[in-house]
Amino acid sequence: MTAFDQAWDLAKMPARDRRYTVTADDVKRMQEFSEQGMSQAAIWKLFNSEGIPVSRGIVHYWVNEGSRMRQREKNAKRSYIPGSPEDTVRIQRDQEKRRENWDADPDMRLRHNIQSAKDETRSDRHTIQGMTMEEAEALMQSGKLKRPNAKIPEEEI
Repeated sequence: MTAFDQAWDLAKMPARDRRYTVTADDVKRMQEFSEQGMSQAAIWKLFNSEGIPVSRGIVHYWVNEGSRMRQREKNAKRSYIPGSPEDTVRIQRDQEKRRENWDADPDMRLRHNIQSAKDETRSDRHTIQGMTMEEAEALMQSGKLKRPNAKIPEEEI
């Protein structure tokens, strides 16, 4: 991958997720401190003294692989009751995040529009943004519109 390709990929990364206070570098540091024998409470105090607002739970999540896997399993089972206040807040949050991602990378909006057209059941779509449905599907299958779906990509940690 050339330097231009890397710069282009970085420019097209999704907008930053405001729910996360730590970066991949912070996670690496937490894990290194833990491997060196530092307690989770000491790591928590150190990061907060440096002005990085983390809770003990965040430290535990990132330094304890078993805890992280259990939490991911629990999150995967989560469901929302349609029309509930929690569901309404979740939908609004997701829509705002989607718009931020579209501003950061217009290809994500194109991907969304193509997927929406493919999922449309009320009528048959023949074109999407000036291309035929066959061309749009080929573009989707080519992988050119894929983006990482992780808050902190595992390969960075």
